[in-house]
Amino acid sequence: MSRETIQPSESLANRFTPAPLYVLRGALFLKRNRQLWKYAAAPLVISLIIMGIAYVLLYFGLGRMLGVLPSEEWYWRALYYVVVFVLTIVLTVLFFFFFARVASALSAPFNDLLSQKTEELVTGNYTDTPFSVIGLIKDSSRAIAHSFKLLALYLILLVACLFFLLIPGVGGFLFSACGWLLSAYMLAYEYLGYPMDRYRFSWSAKKKFFRSRLGTIIGFGLGNLITASIPFINLFFIPAAAVGGTLLFLELKGPQQPRSGIE
Repeated sequence: MSRETIQPSESLANRFTPAPLYVLRGALFLKRNRQLWKYAAAPLVISLIIMGIAYVLLYFGLGRMLGVLPSEEWYWRALYYVVVFVLTIVLTVLFFFFFARVASALSAPFNDLLSQKTEELVTGNYTDTPFSVIGLIKDSSRAIAHSFKLLALYLILLVACLFFLLIPGVGGFLFSACGWLLSAYMLAYEYLGYPMDRYRFSWSAKKKFFRSRLGTIIGFGLGNLITASIPFINLFFIPAAAVGGTLLFLELKGPQQPRSGIE
């Protein structure tokens, strides 16, 4: 597929879409281009199954929590319901974020294909090679290898952020901020990674690409993080993020980006 004549966007407004809204732009792009629906079907079905399991587990888990009532004193009951309310919000967000990551991992090969078809629609440069399972496996394995490196770095940095909790007063806030930024970076990497892997970006090339556009990358990741944490909305998150990440990558890389990435 030729890359010399890519025009990532025909609309001036699209070129200035705020990064956090690219997941919404991906959803709107899917809505307008029905030929992509068959490629988005597999990630959507996987998401529905995984998130359906999450809803069932959360329903029974919260049911057991609410079934354990404290003593009859009104103040203990009031404190109990306040704690349950806060825990419900926190656990719901964390629970669905975790299951969204599981669904996304299982959808990776299909997301890659959806990303490729999105790029073809945007650029008008269609691949002249038939779909190959072997080629898909090779590209997917490359993406998984990069993802494991990022995941290891993410976990190391997240554990390091636990030391913020030792700081009196602001420790909890600093830890939460650190966790959100790291999670946003991971989500941005994941959904920008599909087109980047097709362009054969190495690990070092990806880091350079992200460093030079860090504000935009974090903004895109935060938009993904918020969307992935909203119950019911997150059912449609994966295909929208895969398309949105592809659109953002085409905007950021410029028309002359070579196939082998940035070195």
